Amino acid sequence: MRLVHLDGVGYSIGDRDLLRSVRFELRSGDRVALVGRNGSGKTTLIRLLMGELEPHAGRVRYGPGVTLAATRQEPRFGDKTVRQVLQEGFARLEQMEERLGELEARLDDPKNYEAWEELHAHFQAAGGYTRKSRYRAVLAGLRFDGREEEPAARLSGGEARRLELGRALLAAADGLLLDEPTNHLDFEMRAWLVGFLGEYQGGLLFVSHDRWFMDSLARKVAHLDRGELSVYEGNYSAFRQARAAREEQAERAWQNWNERRAQLEASLEQARRWAHSSEKQAIRKRALETRYDRLLAEEPPRPLLAERNVRIRFPAARGPERVLEAAALEKSFGGRRLFRVESLTVRRGERIALTGPNGAGKSTLLRVLLGELPSDDPAGFVRTGPGVRVGYYDQKLSGFDESLTLFETLHRLVGDKEAHNLLGAWLFPYEAQFKKVADLSGGERARLALLTLALGEANLLVLDEPTNHLDLETVEALEKALGDYQGTLIVVSHDIAFLQNLAGRTWTVRNGIFEDLPRPPQPPRVEKPVTEGKKPPARRPRRAKKSRWHVERRIEELEAKIEELHEQLESLHARAANPGLGPDDYREIAATEDRLHRELASLEAAWEEAVEELEGE
Repeated sequence: MRLVHLDGVGYSIGDRDLLRSVRFELRSGDRVALVGRNGSGKTTLIRLLMGELEPHAGRVRYGPGVTLAATRQEPRFGDKTVRQVLQEGFARLEQMEERLGELEARLDDPKNYEAWEELHAHFQAAGGYTRKSRYRAVLAGLRFDGREEEPAARLSGGEARRLELGRALLAAADGLLLDEPTNHLDFEMRAWLVGFLGEYQGGLLFVSHDRWFMDSLARKVAHLDRGELSVYEGNYSAFRQARAAREEQAERAWQNWNERRAQLEASLEQARRWAHSSEKQAIRKRALETRYDRLLAEEPPRPLLAERNVRIRFPAARGPERVLEAAALEKSFGGRRLFRVESLTVRRGERIALTGPNGAGKSTLLRVLLGELPSDDPAGFVRTGPGVRVGYYDQKLSGFDESLTLFETLHRLVGDKEAHNLLGAWLFPYEAQFKKVADLSGGERARLALLTLALGEANLLVLDEPTNHLDLETVEALEKALGDYQGTLIVVSHDIAFLQNLAGRTWTVRNGIFEDLPRPPQPPRVEKPVTEGKKPPARRPRRAKKSRWHVERRIEELEAKIEELHEQLESLHARAANPGLGPDDYREIAATEDRLHRELASLEAAWEEAVEELEGE
C-alpha cells in the first residue's frame, strides 16, 4: 500500500533550492534511512511529507485514509501524564475497530467489503491487535515503567524526547517519520527500538547518525545531496559501497566522453583546414561535424564535485608509558552508588571505550578521573604521568564565552590570519565566522569544540559523546582522525560502530558496578518484543458475490493496465537500442524489464481469474 508520494517536489529558502524535483514514495513495510549532511534538508523533507509545509513546486500525494506520525523537535505535552501521552493513538484504533464492526454487519454490499478490506489493512498495520502489549513494551523499552502517572511536563529534556518517540510509536499510524529517534537512547534502548520497529507493519522513514542502527534496520537508504534525492537498496553499509561505485562510474563515463570529444575536436580542426583542398576533404569535414554534433548530444551528466569534508587532525607529543593511575574511586548519588573503581592503570596509546546505560555515571566517572570531582572514598586518588597533557571534550559543549564570535574565539588562540584559515578548513564560511557562539547550531558548536581540542595538542584525549550533533561525514572524519591519533584515548559514546572501530579496551558502568574488559565493546543484542494480543481473524469475513457489472468493470481495468505495461516495455526496448548507454544503464533496464514482466504476469493471472468468474455465472 502506497502511503505518501512526492511528485517532483521543490522547496527553496531564499535563493537556495533545498529540494529540486524530488520524487519519492513510502509504502507499507518500507524501512528507509534518510541521510545527508547537516542542513541538507532532511527535516524539511519530513515536514513536507507530514503536510506541515507546502512545496514550492510539485505535489505531495497521500494514499486513501492514510495517517502518518512524526516525532516533534520540541515536544509539548500540556498537562497530560506519561500514560495519556502514550495512549493518544488508542482513540483512533477504537474508532477504527467500531467502524470495522459496522461494516462486517453489512458485507452483502461489495462496496462495504472493499471498505472493510481497506480499513482492516490500516487497523492491522497500526497495531490494532497488539495495542496493549505494544504499550507495555514501550513503557519498559523507553524506561517509563512505574512512571505512568507522572506529569509529562516535568520530564527532563532527554526524557521528553524519549516520551515523544514513544507517542509516535503508539500513534496508530500507517507510517512513521522519525527524526533522530536514537538521540538520548543508550545501547540497550537502541537495540530495543530496532526490535520494536522490526515488528512494525507500516512504512518507516527515519533520520539517524548511528551506523549500527541503520545497518540493523534499513532496507533502503535515501540520500539527500544538494537538493537531489537518490534511493539505494540495502542498509547503510551497502549504500556507502553503491554510492562510491556510482560516483566512480559517473566520473569514468564523463572522462571517457571528454577524451572522445577532445580527440574529435582535434580531428575536426584539421579537417576544416584541409576542407578547401578537395571534395574528398570537404566530405570528411562534414562527416566529422555530424559525428561531433552527435557526440555533444550524448554528453553524460557532469559528475558533481564531492562536497568538502572537514580535515581533522589531533597532533600529540609523546607521553609517558604510564599515562594515568587511579584507585579507590567511588561516587554515590541520592543514596545510590554509581560506581566503585578499586584500581586502574592506563598506558600510552590505549584506546578505551566507556559504556553503560543512561544515568549510570559515565560522565561522573570522567570528571573524577579529570580531578573535577573528588572520590567519596578519602583514600581515592588519580595521578597522571609526567608530561601528560589532557584534552577534554565535554558533551555539554561548555567552556566558551557566549558573547564572542567564532572569529574572536579563535583569534585569542592563534591570531588573525590563522583564525580565518582554521575556521575555513573546519567548514565555517567567511560570513559565518562572525556569528556569536551563543547563536551556533549544535553541529557548529561541536565542530568549534573539536577545533579547539585539536589546537591543544593533548596526548590524552577524554571525549564525552563527541559524535552528538555531527553529521555522518564528520563522524567518519573524526573516526579517521582518532584512528591516526598517536596519543591515548578515553571515549564515551552510544555509537557502537564508532567505538568498535576505535577501542581495544572497554570500561562498563552498570548498576553501581565497574568492569574493565580487555576487548572492544560488543554490539547490543536485538530481541523481538512480546506483542501478544487480540489475534487478527484467521480468515476474512465472507465476501459477498460481486455483480456481473462489477466483474466486467474489473476486467476493463485489468486490460487497461496490461496495455499500459506493454507500452512501457516497448518504450524500454527502444531505450535499450540506444548505443550510448553504459553498464549501469543496461543493469537498470534489465531490472525494470524484470519488474514489468512480473507485474504483467500478476495482472494477466488476475484477468484470467476475473474472466473465469464471469463465464461461470
